[in-house]
Amino acid sequence: MHQATDTLGNAYTVNDSNSVNRLVDIVTAYLGSRNTVMPLLDDLLRTDPTMPMAICLRAYLLKLASDPRLGGPIQRSLESLEALGDSLNPREQLHLQALRYWVANQLQKTVNALESLLSIYPRDMLALRLAHYLHFYAGSAKDMRASVSRSLHTWDPNDPYYGYLLGMHSFGLEESGDYEEAEAYGKQAIDNNPADIWAAHAVTHVFQMQQRFNEGIEWIDSLVPQWESTNNFIYHLHWHQALCHIGLEDYERALSIYDNHLAKAVFDDFYLDTCNAASLLWRLEILGVDVAQRWQALQTISAARVGDNELIFSTLHYLMAPARLKDQPALDQALSSLLTWSQSNTTQGDICREVGLPIAKALISIGKGDAHQAATDLKAIQHKIYLIGGSHAQRDLFTQIQQFGAGF
Repeated sequence: MHQATDTLGNAYTVNDSNSVNRLVDIVTAYLGSRNTVMPLLDDLLRTDPTMPMAICLRAYLLKLASDPRLGGPIQRSLESLEALGDSLNPREQLHLQALRYWVANQLQKTVNALESLLSIYPRDMLALRLAHYLHFYAGSAKDMRASVSRSLHTWDPNDPYYGYLLGMHSFGLEESGDYEEAEAYGKQAIDNNPADIWAAHAVTHVFQMQQRFNEGIEWIDSLVPQWESTNNFIYHLHWHQALCHIGLEDYERALSIYDNHLAKAVFDDFYLDTCNAASLLWRLEILGVDVAQRWQALQTISAARVGDNELIFSTLHYLMAPARLKDQPALDQALSSLLTWSQSNTTQGDICREVGLPIAKALISIGKGDAHQAATDLKAIQHKIYLIGGSHAQRDLFTQIQQFGAGF
């Protein structure tokens, strides 16, 4: 094995120098939410099976799925990386440490390790994007914004990934409430690459937060043709468009988006699809909209995953259909799992104990028709709900539940 360097100056341990360019292409696909990421990575690992960063990237991508069923493959990737030992270069050693923490579900230590890496290698886009994600699911807009800001001055507009960097900066600005700058950076990113769905997502959030609903709808419509090769993240943009229609009180159009895009995506069994679907149905019912039998179809996936213990944000959304349908066995399983999780010495376990359990109990109370108890539970922790992560737009559902209960 030998060292090869990408155009940003990052060194890689490889058997074949061409592996670096291939990994750069895979990271580009990941940044663009392309559906080719895992096939390309599998192909690279077939030809360069001991390339450390390819192995590490595979583990990272599996962890990003927030699915405890992937624990075995993730652990095997970690063991493969550790077996390479001293052959890893210093940057790869830092990635290995970050991965160890993440596999142990110590998310704060993971993001600290990534930020330490970035202090030395600020043009490591993979580390930057993963830190961006982990700050997001820690509910820390300030850290998400600062993370990108610290690296931004080291990049040149002609560098690979630069447009994606602008889109990330846009989202950190938006979640920090700096809407004017967020819109400017996001639109600059789209000018650089119209297919950058994360940048489009950031600008969509600006429109949502400023109640510029017609602009949000038109913005997404104008960019959908660019996203033909994206993965399931496209459905989250459809979800945002549905929220814009709700903002305009066009509930029929929101339901149409649910039926045409969100409902079918749920059966891909990816956590964000369930989050999209469940939160949209709940929002509509709060407004008194009859969603007919849509909860029943969502229940198929949700009931099987109420015991997930990867990301409290997603587990709470898996709980919504069982709570709405009063599925007592699923609710009992969920509460038992949450109690066990809340006693674990992990970052998400701490959050589960502090805010996850009260939110779960509030959702169950709503399902039983006790909106008063739900509001009481949520009011007691309202200043800490941000700890579950997600965006302001996503967490707003819990504010709505506290204020209005539900329409069922």
